[in-house]
Amino acid sequence: MPRPKQPIDGFIYSILNGNAPSWPDTAIDTFADELEQALHLHGLYPLIYHLYKDVPAWTTWPGEIRARLKRTSLHHAAHDLAAESKTRDLLTKLQASGIRPIVLKGTAIAYTHYSEKSTRTRGDIDLLFQRSELSRAFRIMEAQGYEYVYRQGFLGQELGYVDVSAGPTNLPLDIHWRSSSYVLMAHILNTEEIIRSAVTIPDLAPLPCAMNPVHALMHACMHWVKHLASGDSIRILWVYDIYLLAKQLSDTEIRQFISGVTEKRISRICLAALSYVEQKLHCRNLVKLIRNLETIKQKEATARMLGPNARSFVAGDVFSSADISFLPRVLEDILFPPGAYLLRLYGKQQPMWLPLLYTHRLSAGLLEYVRRRSGQ
Repeated sequence: MPRPKQPIDGFIYSILNGNAPSWPDTAIDTFADELEQALHLHGLYPLIYHLYKDVPAWTTWPGEIRARLKRTSLHHAAHDLAAESKTRDLLTKLQASGIRPIVLKGTAIAYTHYSEKSTRTRGDIDLLFQRSELSRAFRIMEAQGYEYVYRQGFLGQELGYVDVSAGPTNLPLDIHWRSSSYVLMAHILNTEEIIRSAVTIPDLAPLPCAMNPVHALMHACMHWVKHLASGDSIRILWVYDIYLLAKQLSDTEIRQFISGVTEKRISRICLAALSYVEQKLHCRNLVKLIRNLETIKQKEATARMLGPNARSFVAGDVFSSADISFLPRVLEDILFPPGAYLLRLYGKQQPMWLPLLYTHRLSAGLLEYVRRRSGQ
């Protein structure tokens, strides 16, 4: 009689919750392969090794798996060190030029919330700029050896750059001018608001360059629900990010968070994200946040991202914008993105091309929008 399949995710979450599970006595032959596949898929090799390597139960794991986790973790730490040096050089030059980039997502959280920054894997670095700073920022990055390499879709809010001078330690950058690449959530946290209350990451830049803890948790919840609504798999690493962000909030920050999500009308999606995380990972602050969010009774357009038609909401219906007051800015993003963005998108140098590029973008975008709507 075949033995039941081991709950791989449950085993991983047990470790992340601070438990110390020994290698299962009943582990089937494929358990080791499935565990390693999950650790790779969720970007957890360095984190699991860091949390578990000094626990007595670690010695019950197969030797070849322990060796691979150690080897992979050391490799990632070395790559992370090289990436840190490149990032620090770039951010320092940008700040010295009067530009205030904000480091987003995994890279920022690695420095602000993980006990060991190299244990938070990330495949690129997300940087947020004010729209008015993009042209100067692009020139500085290109002078440093960064090269534009890809584009987002018509409704996207980012450019991709890679440091082509760095060889095997090249550093991919995603350049944003809105806090969400999903245009209908892009104005919930505006860039100026984020910069005004930013916090410092001393290892990366002399001036503040990361979201404050309250904004970071809001942003992580919005990121979670965007992927949920898009039908994507939820990575355990994102769940752990939200857990750490919530766990480390002070009582004052909890109150600020509740007030902020109420004002921005995103309490329902934040409640959904935090409730999901609390089912997997446990801390008192998650319970406090959930209880407070459950008392908020107001209509919120963003709650549609939790419903059965969430994918059509994400697909880009401009007129389903979370807040109708954002509509002019949403239309501006779609119809008239920054000129510096278009010039690099189409490989042009001279601003004289912009009228033609805007016309081409509008016609191509309308065709893409019609295809999306007809495909729903």
